[in-house]
Amino acid sequence: MSDPSKVLVIGRTGQLAQHLQLLLPAATYWDRTRADLAQPEKLQAQIEAFAPTAIVNAAAHTAVDKAESERDLAWRVNAEAPAAMARAAASGNVPLVQVSTDYVFDGSGERAYRESDAVSPQNVYGVTKLGGELAVRALAPRHWILRTSWVFSEYGHNFVKTMVRLGKDRPELKVVSDQRGRPTYAGDLARLIVALLTNPGSVAPGTYHAGGPHRDGNAPVSWCEFAGAILSKAQARGLIAKQPALTGIPTSQYPTPARRPANSVLEPNVALHSGTAVEFDWQRGLDRVLEFLSANP
Repeated sequence: MSDPSKVLVIGRTGQLAQHLQLLLPAATYWDRTRADLAQPEKLQAQIEAFAPTAIVNAAAHTAVDKAESERDLAWRVNAEAPAAMARAAASGNVPLVQVSTDYVFDGSGERAYRESDAVSPQNVYGVTKLGGELAVRALAPRHWILRTSWVFSEYGHNFVKTMVRLGKDRPELKVVSDQRGRPTYAGDLARLIVALLTNPGSVAPGTYHAGGPHRDGNAPVSWCEFAGAILSKAQARGLIAKQPALTGIPTSQYPTPARRPANSVLEPNVALHSGTAVEFDWQRGLDRVLEFLSANP
């Protein structure tokens, strides 16, 4: 990374972008006032004028339920904007990191999903993120598409912070127990991206499942099991006085506008993680988030 200031990160305030700012403070970060992804027709020229040495797309329309009623906006942000980034990356012969999602799969499989498995998104968010994947794959020869799932961090809105907030006030919580996935700490994902940019020859361009190996600290869980881990650790740190009673419920009892996959588990890519030497561990990440919340009430 000869000139970190020429690494262009699209996004500034999201979970991933804020972790990248801690690791790459000298990089250039564009928020929507500098690059409005809802107007992707302007984006390629803006990027080419900046002449970056690498591009990281850390922005997206991530409101899964809202995307159902904002289809055009979600498509512009999640598909057309990455296409513009990919054209700019190809024009400058620079690498592009595109973050994607487990929602490109339908969730009907019994085992963890591999990169080679057929995609079949079941909601608008998944369709638009797949559109971004296809554009990047077709237009940017030097790319890493990183599929991830259930992202959480100290920053922004996420499941961990919601559970802690609800755990302070409610004697009982009902959480979906028939959807399974692997939580991803945004700090781990940021470290992976920095490792790719620092040593771009370590991992070939392509599509990868980022999530780290299956072990005790990184095992897949249901949303209800994830909630249980959050509440237990939150009580131990004094963030909540008493754990609420936790009841697992089927998805049918918690209807949402967007259909969620029952199986969101991604099979981590061994070559990706061995090439970058970055470990993912959502339990460790959860400890860091709760430590941050304790220090910043």
